[in-house]
Amino acid sequence: MYKVNQLSIDPDHPNQNTGIWIGGEIAYVTDWPLNQESQPLLHLFSIDCNTLLQQLHVPSLPPGKYISVFSTYSASDYFLDQVTYTGDELEWKENILAGCTYVSVSSEPLTSVCPIQSIPLCGVVLTEIEIEKQDFPAFSFFSSMLPNGMNGISHLLEDYQFVCQIYSGDFPDPYQDILGLSDANGYLLLRNGPASVQAPLDGIFFVQTA
Repeated sequence: MYKVNQLSIDPDHPNQNTGIWIGGEIAYVTDWPLNQESQPLLHLFSIDCNTLLQQLHVPSLPPGKYISVFSTYSASDYFLDQVTYTGDELEWKENILAGCTYVSVSSEPLTSVCPIQSIPLCGVVLTEIEIEKQDFPAFSFFSSMLPNGMNGISHLLEDYQFVCQIYSGDFPDPYQDILGLSDANGYLLLRNGPASVQAPLDGIFFVQTA
């Protein structure tokens, strides 16, 4: 067994000061990110690292940083293929590098306002739980171990560290398909060194499904 910190999304208490929140119109970014079709991305969640690190140990989170995660989303059109990454080179170029998802990592808490309808602001409750090594957890959590079911990313682990899994079905109604399917998982990885050709981005966020 090993311990993880489960994220329970709480729409009724949006102002919980745990250091992480879901949705809302404010994000840590100076210029709101656009995808390759010049459409604004949707703000998924943000992290104030110092505040979060006061409550739990996450070795991959950098102290003093402010992180916001964004993704392509449509309530009516199919978009799962645009946010998926399974290690395929074409997915890397057309989805990750092209900006279908985006991770902002900054040293200053500068913010911008979402230019489109945002997910309602939700608080997050953090609970330490134990799971079996053979489990495939269908919930959101922070962990220092890669979750089962995460495939095709071993080549990234020299330059990036896993931070958390975000489960689409945890989001409030009507956003339970926020990652393309209600049972899809999103994964946040942060770069653990200077930028390079192999690691040009401060952070990576992508989706995988069973």
